[in-house]
Amino acid sequence: MKKMKKQLVKLLNIQAPSGEEHKVVKYVKPILQSLCDKVWLDDYKNLLAEKKVGSGKGATIILSAHMDSVSNIIKDRVVYESNGTFYSTKGILGADDRAGIAILLAVLRNVEKTAFEGTIKVAFSREEEIGCVGSQKIDPEWIKGSDLAIVVDRRGNNDIVVGNYSQAFCSNEVGKFFEDCSALQDMNWQATEGGISDACTFAELNVNAVNLSAGYQNEHTEKEYVVYKDMQKTVKLILQVLASVNDFAGGFGDVPLSNNWVEGYDGMVYYNDWSDYADDYEDLWEGRDQYGTVSSSIVDGNVCITQRVGEALDEVYISKTTFEKIIRAYERNKVANSYTSYLTDNTLPSAGGLSEAEKVVIEKHGKIGTF
Repeated sequence: MKKMKKQLVKLLNIQAPSGEEHKVVKYVKPILQSLCDKVWLDDYKNLLAEKKVGSGKGATIILSAHMDSVSNIIKDRVVYESNGTFYSTKGILGADDRAGIAILLAVLRNVEKTAFEGTIKVAFSREEEIGCVGSQKIDPEWIKGSDLAIVVDRRGNNDIVVGNYSQAFCSNEVGKFFEDCSALQDMNWQATEGGISDACTFAELNVNAVNLSAGYQNEHTEKEYVVYKDMQKTVKLILQVLASVNDFAGGFGDVPLSNNWVEGYDGMVYYNDWSDYADDYEDLWEGRDQYGTVSSSIVDGNVCITQRVGEALDEVYISKTTFEKIIRAYERNKVANSYTSYLTDNTLPSAGGLSEAEKVVIEKHGKIGTF
């Protein structure tokens, strides 16, 4: 594990925001070449690799982390360690997701010490921080058919993220399998709902996926830090999973719309009157001293939405194309609901009263609920 610490420090000292991942590739690619059978850059410059373990006849497992960081790294900052925890003297640390890369390199070094036999596929992606762009550019045929995808890109030290607010990443069987593997190592990892990560991409291609804690906290802020012992725990969990997976992969099943921890849904859901849900949303703020603030900005040509509540801060980066799709969907719904009383049998009313924009939407989509 001492090698993991050295590699973590090296990675934390590489400044590579979205679009500049080649700096990470330069360091990581030779390491992968020493650990894997095949290493290459795809057309979008994601760093990919494959490794046959043992007979190679068992499960196919994807190990994934992202190479970029958010852009607010201060050039003259210094990375330092105190009692096994790493910090930056100023600005972000960048452990999101360099810690994930260091963890997976340690897994690759130790996988042959386990009972695993099968194929490991490594996906170190670009531009995750601006909307999982890189992972979506990976050849889907390379991803499809894998038995499991393990992403390491979650804050904390015991989270098994099995989906987010709109999407399940894996079946109940996979979530339970990871919890059981944790117990075998006398740890207490728990399946839970989380946010957006490259696990979204794998799940959309019907590959059961999870996103594991990488040991960092307060990502995207100047208070970010990473605990080395927590990183070691993640390595232990993944190695236990690999040691056991061939006995259970056949029962994982397809990726469902929802699981025991996540209520996913199929498609966009719109609400006209949010007052009915006010009590539910008040519960989200229970125990907090103040309401949060939400702001948006443009960062490197992408839309950054920031939510801040006291000391807590969450950010999501959305590509311009994705943001425009969201706006178009919102505007369609807004216009459609503004003329509900005018709609009869998919035809325009004989009298006036509709704007040109409303007429276009009616002509294109018909009655509400048909688009």
